[in-house]
Amino acid sequence: MKVVKSDLKFLDYKLTNFEYTASINEEENIEYEVTIETKLRKPKKISEPPIRGYLMRIDLELKIRGKVGKRVPIKVKCALSGIFSSEKLEEKEFVRLCATSGVANLIIVARSIIISFTSQTGNKPIIVPLINLLETYKKSIEKDKKE
Repeated sequence: MKVVKSDLKFLDYKLTNFEYTASINEEENIEYEVTIETKLRKPKKISEPPIRGYLMRIDLELKIRGKVGKRVPIKVKCALSGIFSSEKLEEKEFVRLCATSGVANLIIVARSIIISFTSQTGNKPIIVPLINLLETYKKSIEKDKKE
């Protein structure tokens, strides 16, 4: 099957912060809690080569807390910034795609960094679960309305 490329381009990313602490026993049954925070910067209209169209930076912070009862023996914080562009999309559609596909791609990069790092610590590697972004956003909006 031939792939159809997206109109959204993932140009680059930078790891801006990474923290890891662990004090566990191999036998412990750890329950992981994952949270994400995203910040979409205002899109910029660019009209000079090499980029024509829109450009946006997305900041993502993914936090993992490994709990054993009330104790939190594992903490991971991975923060990334990604740059996305599009030459074909209108601004509203570009922002919508950045909020969904852009963030999803940054989560994939964060997942890779976390599994790579934690697999080299001597502890069991941490595999970030798949995240339903649409449902996560929906619950976040509902929570904000209640507060």
